[in-house]
Amino acid sequence: MKTRFGSRVAASLGAATAVLAAVTLTACGGVDAGTEGSVVKVGITQGVPVDLMAVVADKAGLFKKRGVNVQLMPPSLTTAQSAAVVSGDLTIGTMVPGTMWPTIDKGACVKALGSTLGNTLEVIAQPGTPVTGDPTNPDTTMKSLKGKTIGVTSRGCGMELWISKMLTQAGLDPATDVSFVAVGAPVTAITAFKAKKVDAMYYGPTMEEHLPPSQVKRVTDIVGRSGNALSPLVQAYYTASCQALDNRPKDMGNYCKAIWDAYSFSQDPKNAAAMGKHLGELIGDTAAGGAKSWDKLKSACLKPTVEKSAWEAQAPLVASPAPAVPDFAKSTYEPCAQGDPR
Repeated sequence: MKTRFGSRVAASLGAATAVLAAVTLTACGGVDAGTEGSVVKVGITQGVPVDLMAVVADKAGLFKKRGVNVQLMPPSLTTAQSAAVVSGDLTIGTMVPGTMWPTIDKGACVKALGSTLGNTLEVIAQPGTPVTGDPTNPDTTMKSLKGKTIGVTSRGCGMELWISKMLTQAGLDPATDVSFVAVGAPVTAITAFKAKKVDAMYYGPTMEEHLPPSQVKRVTDIVGRSGNALSPLVQAYYTASCQALDNRPKDMGNYCKAIWDAYSFSQDPKNAAAMGKHLGELIGDTAAGGAKSWDKLKSACLKPTVEKSAWEAQAPLVASPAPAVPDFAKSTYEPCAQGDPR
């Protein structure tokens, strides 16, 4: 097995290559920020729920009501979205801290407008696996995975780091007490789990339609709960380049207001069916599957703001060893990030 976080470091560097290459374009004037009133190109990654509020704002006509001309641009990968924000191909996109922070460190000027999702991760094991303890307290249950293989999307990904944090907090050593196996995105991960290629695996609300809770042994039940290693997690931030923010303050302000409108829309019980439909379309599931996922995911949706304490709490969840935290004031866009702008 590789040294404790060696594979994570290598994978993180590889994932950030496209983003850091775009820093050169920024320094050489490659960013086209556009002008007030022109199209705001917003990145949307299909198959995952992190961009849900932007989709809701578009589908429910909330961008139009706020007078901002938004075009949703679906890139294939979150790393591609991050690079496009830096290069100016996207006006706004979501960036995970694991790519955003190194990008800032390398000299790109990007700022967080607001938070998206908190922890949506659970851990499951094969049916019949002996799991002792309380799933709402992973410190008691993660010990049951000693000696097991654990499926993650890819070696070195954030998923592996986050599960490692839970293992460590439970008193295990992720480098020696378990073995991580790359099982890919949810579709291939579910296939691998059903074929018993791993003993345990990551699990999220968007996977329950094709891998029902009745077919797994739950190790954790922590989505939306506090007091565990992943409760401080912010999966990604709405992000824009400094040039776009400087050139288009009105558009940016209206975009943020529409995202807050979408958040309010999402939290209203009468809109549950619409939220399930929009989520299902985004993750490639049925409306019924989307509704089931939304019922659990709702508790993980964060207010579109950026709390300083939460910003600083991301460091141990970004990499190991934990990186230096970017300056909060310089790396967040105050008109949007510091509370409801409406």
